[in-house]
Amino acid sequence: MRRALVVTLVILFCLPIVNAEEISVDQNEDSSGTLSGQYIVKDGATWTISGDYEIEEDTEITIETGGTMIVTGSMNAIAEPMLNLAGNASILVPVDYLGESGILRIDFADEILYGIDIEINNETTENWTGSQFDWNGSLDVENLTVNITTNPFQISSIESITLSPEMNTPVMLAADELTGNGTSLVIPDRLDAWGIDVHGTLVVSGSIFGAGITCHGICTLDGANMTSTGPIEVMGEISVTDSSLSGGISDEDIILWDNATITWSNSTGTGGMTDNWVNILTTRTIGVQNGYVVFYGYDMGYDSVSTSPLGDNSTFDVANSGDNIIEIALDERDRMIRWQDGDGVVHEEDASGLVVLSTPWGDYEQAINDLPKVNHFDVELDLPLLTFDSLVESADESNVNTRLGVMATVTNSGDAAATFLVPCTANGTDANVGLSLPYTAEAGETVEIPMNWDSANEGELVLECSIFTPYHFEGYQVVDQGTASTNPVTWIDEEDSSTNLVLPITIGVVLSIGIFAFISRRAIGA
Repeated sequence: MRRALVVTLVILFCLPIVNAEEISVDQNEDSSGTLSGQYIVKDGATWTISGDYEIEEDTEITIETGGTMIVTGSMNAIAEPMLNLAGNASILVPVDYLGESGILRIDFADEILYGIDIEINNETTENWTGSQFDWNGSLDVENLTVNITTNPFQISSIESITLSPEMNTPVMLAADELTGNGTSLVIPDRLDAWGIDVHGTLVVSGSIFGAGITCHGICTLDGANMTSTGPIEVMGEISVTDSSLSGGISDEDIILWDNATITWSNSTGTGGMTDNWVNILTTRTIGVQNGYVVFYGYDMGYDSVSTSPLGDNSTFDVANSGDNIIEIALDERDRMIRWQDGDGVVHEEDASGLVVLSTPWGDYEQAINDLPKVNHFDVELDLPLLTFDSLVESADESNVNTRLGVMATVTNSGDAAATFLVPCTANGTDANVGLSLPYTAEAGETVEIPMNWDSANEGELVLECSIFTPYHFEGYQVVDQGTASTNPVTWIDEEDSSTNLVLPITIGVVLSIGIFAFISRRAIGA
């Protein structure tokens, strides 16, 4: 949602400004008064606000590239502030001994729908809801402390507190007259009353209240008092020194987008659950080769979440399906890569990932020990690369329905093993080569695969074998040369070849009979 806000603001500030007052030469506003409308600080000009000014609602100031705005005075939205309450807030109410007894009334800015606890002078009202809370007790004290434990499902703010002593005039205290731990002033409805869009340079050493600030250029807060300006959206760079930021209208005082940078020194933020600053990626994706690759994320973002398997076709935006891009973060909290909490402690995401391609050849995984903290990166899997080197027959002639030895040689020059099948055909018809199980070639290995080819048909046949490549490798090159063939082999029917021996056998029999007769005659004559 914040990203949409940023894009909207960028588009808004890029539109032509009609009837804008242009600051084209150095100019100093050193008195007091009201600023309203549209202002553009031009390239080469410096606009200094050294006086105290009220800023009307919808006033927009654009600082162009090369332009500078310096605020040493004050620029405050014309809006009655509200006192925003953190999870545990203590409001100090100046009573000044108004009377022995009376009523302390709290008017909340919005109706409290989810129960809160209110404690005054050791008296606690639990799970209270409503718009107006009354407490009866002694007002004969200098101060009263109101301790409120809010509900995380609703933002709670005080509009005013009224003290009504018996037999005396009521006193109303506006939000800006109240202080306490866990409190901060915000503008009504927590919407930016006016805006500053910085493409050049902004330097603040004074105070600003109620402004929405986007910083594409350079922003410097040095001794600044920034109230109800959070989150300041930074796409360029910002430095915060000896400054105070309070009344953040979101969970952070400053948002750094993508490669924006920050220097934070000796400064305080809204505190409590509100981070001083966070760094969020506008997008978080990885590039893969096809839709069969999946990603597992571990300890990602602000909440250290782990993901279910995510693929190109399980994209969060259906319109992006099929682009070989995996969106690995569902929301901004998953895209938050570093942050400084309300106590000033800097944290950084310690995420990892696993990319997996599951195929009939095996599972190919790429572990990412330190998940890149960038908008996009590509993943290269370690895969096999097979080459069918040769297919050599043991003889050029064989009898049908008998086995002929054939040796296949396959080399894996890739970076991962493959367990593959080798289907074969003979003159376009499936051939029986006696292989029923796949063969495995490790990375960098050459394997020899013995085959026993037989044919039920006579004639001259050529055996052709190929490496079966699963569709899961679409987009990857895992086979360099995938096919090999034998030389022609002549297959002969064994029964047909036996009839050709009749004549030689007959001649042999006749010769044998003649030799036997000759030997017999000589024996009789002797």
